[in-house]
Amino acid sequence: MADKAQNNTAPPAVTHTAAAAQSLIASSTNPSAISTDPAKYSEIGMATVFGACSGFAAKKLAKTGGLIVGLGFMSIQALVYADILKINWPRVESIIIGPLDLDKDGKLTSKDVQVGTARFIHVLTTDMPSAAGFSAAFLMGFRYG
Repeated sequence: MADKAQNNTAPPAVTHTAAAAQSLIASSTNPSAISTDPAKYSEIGMATVFGACSGFAAKKLAKTGGLIVGLGFMSIQALVYADILKINWPRVESIIIGPLDLDKDGKLTSKDVQVGTARFIHVLTTDMPSAAGFSAAFLMGFRYG
């Protein structure tokens, strides 16, 4: 895609009124002109709230999934150690890597994580009014959740 010629059309011109320009200049040079009223904070978008909640839930699901997989692995290894069970680990690895190898290079790499994350965010932001607000809030919810 990067090899394709770029579209050299100019963006449309933006016109400003003199009053809007003066207001912008005044607010940027006078810190007291910036409003910090609590009412302004109530205008947080729906996409932002859903993004934060989704990020929080995704982190909790990831932690729970990690706990289940970890306990399952430890249980299987205890049975292997007790000579009750025999596991063909190369076969298990090939079964697990197949569906998780999203870039189809035969290995699990950081690129697979990037592709999976992009697909996940795309699914969650379909038809959302603000995908950028959702994505930023999702990352915050995931990080601090």
